[in-house]
Amino acid sequence: MGHTPEQVQLSLSLAAYAGSTGTAAWEDVELHRALAGWLARLPATEDQRIVWGPASFRVYWQPSSAALIAFVTRSELRDDYTVVLRSGGPMSIWDHNLESLACLEQEPWSWALAAGNLAPAICGGISQQLAVVRELTPEEQLPGAGRSLAEFLAARVAELDGDRKLPVHVVGHGVGGTLATVVALWLLDTQGSLSARDLAWDPQHRAKLHCMAFAGPTAGNSDFATYVADRLGARLDLIHNSLDHAPALWDTQTLTGLADLYRPHVEDPAVVRALIDALCDELERSGVEYEQPPARLLEGRLNTRLPKTFVAQAEYQHLHAYPELLGLDGVDVDAVLGRPSGTDDGPVAQ
Repeated sequence: MGHTPEQVQLSLSLAAYAGSTGTAAWEDVELHRALAGWLARLPATEDQRIVWGPASFRVYWQPSSAALIAFVTRSELRDDYTVVLRSGGPMSIWDHNLESLACLEQEPWSWALAAGNLAPAICGGISQQLAVVRELTPEEQLPGAGRSLAEFLAARVAELDGDRKLPVHVVGHGVGGTLATVVALWLLDTQGSLSARDLAWDPQHRAKLHCMAFAGPTAGNSDFATYVADRLGARLDLIHNSLDHAPALWDTQTLTGLADLYRPHVEDPAVVRALIDALCDELERSGVEYEQPPARLLEGRLNTRLPKTFVAQAEYQHLHAYPELLGLDGVDVDAVLGRPSGTDDGPVAQ
């Protein structure tokens, strides 16, 4: 049975959570084994092979856990490449290792081409993560060892025959989806660039870039939302569950409605409401604003089998609902994460 692009790229994005615990969390060779194992087991990714990476980043004070990982797969059926990104854990709204509420600060988008009167800026934490991705190289014994992502893609472009194009997808889930949007835009803005800051990895524009990101908070301000939508156009496909809390971050206009997102199943989550109010106050005090680029909404459904808590429903809607809404069978997100499955007595229920 064939799979849709959404099913394939969601499977890749969720498979990236494999190896989050145990030896694979701090040893990239073991991480490669874990990722490759899940790619072979998931029906939509059986033809995907890791050809670069994984490469990971760990802060020195927490070396036993990867804060960020990236790897590239090649489809043996379609001969295209996919850059897969994971940022922290599946329920992280920011990466404690890289940012610590860095949503309160923004950095200018330095690669803007023909931005006109726009002043695109992105979350400070996402800016730090992009800086890491630009420098990552896989370890010895792993595919692409010693080469950065841009160098690897440049080599693939140089191998093209005639007028053939190179399809390159960039995908991720959650904050990894936010990072995927930023990495795809960085690759596009440096594709034929002669800037001294980055390798002009595809001077002839022979790669065809596409980004599909799931469940991601917005990366930057309203000018960034306009700029990324204009630059990537139809090649940017953001997919959000209408009942997922994560895409509402960090826009104060959408944050204010989060406490009521799961009514009537969850009545009045007072703690959540207080946290949201405090965060909105801090964002306004910091003088930063965020806006989500246009996205494709999947009509979410409340899971009334779960305990009537905001956290249980939020985890289900952010993780488990996406395979169901996209008709993707055979993906047990809890099994990928290495924890007990099920909504009756598993982590979601607890």
